Amino acid sequence: MLGAMTTRDIPPADTATDPIGSTADLRQRWRALMGPGGFGERLLRFVFVGPDRRMLKILSDVPVDRYPQPGLVRNLMVALREILDAREGHTVALLLTRPGEGAVCPSDRRWAQLLTEIAAEFGVPIEPVCLATDDRLLILESGSGQVAVGR
Repeated sequence: MLGAMTTRDIPPADTATDPIGSTADLRQRWRALMGPGGFGERLLRFVFVGPDRRMLKILSDVPVDRYPQPGLVRNLMVALREILDAREGHTVALLLTRPGEGAVCPSDRRWAQLLTEIAAEFGVPIEPVCLATDDRLLILESGSGQVAVGR
């Protein structure tokens, strides 16, 4: 996990669709999409990653509570599974956003664990789950996707 991000650490928005070959690349793509932070509510954001390892230009989000919501996650994974059935070779990148600064809290880790477990249950290939706060963007969970460091 890296420390606080500054405006100079944020890549240009047009790099958000550059290929993802590592977890560091994934963090940079999310940074490019999210900008400098400053989140007013908790959201689970998701985007599809194509077989070419590029994020598609459709970002979706779902409002979430502080504590994990298994029913919401199951419903989301059912819907994502249906979409992925028609998109061979695609994965899903997940990003939790929340207001506030600082390090990962226990509920962030529980969210990442729940997302990873239910994605596996429904056969939804996911990238490592990330967290964005007002001052940080971190990798939380390894995911089940195709990202490999050094790839």
